[in-house]
Amino acid sequence: MDSFFIRRILEGNNYPSDGQIVFDSSDHIRFQNGNDVSGHNYGCNRRLIIEKNIQGNEGYTVIMYNLDGIHPIWQNNIQMAPKQMKIVNVNGNIVELRGYGYDENALAMGAPLEVASFENYGVVLMIEGSEIVRAQLNMFDKNVSIVYLK
Repeated sequence: MDSFFIRRILEGNNYPSDGQIVFDSSDHIRFQNGNDVSGHNYGCNRRLIIEKNIQGNEGYTVIMYNLDGIHPIWQNNIQMAPKQMKIVNVNGNIVELRGYGYDENALAMGAPLEVASFENYGVVLMIEGSEIVRAQLNMFDKNVSIVYLK
């Protein structure tokens, strides 16, 4: 892990230097309207990558991969396409990022603003030492949260 990058995140720094952090999960639980709707999903391998904003803007780029294989339609292993996010809250070792701006590619293909908005997404990280130990993906427009565990 990049401990310097982690320190910047824990400080709430939305203008990081180069770097990234990676969190690999082998289990997740899906919540809909606050209710557990899936139980544990052991053996479902995902990788969350948080890096300096690849567009050069404030904040970070957050992307998630499915490590279990290639999607039959998309022909890649991207679980969540890159989202532009910035830190909106730090409380001890808990860091909350929230999407901002729009997916320009989606807009170019005619998607409505509410569909192309990165504001529909957020990530909450639990950090211990210099590593992420738990991550939660929030999809606010669907009232869904997915908690990713090691």
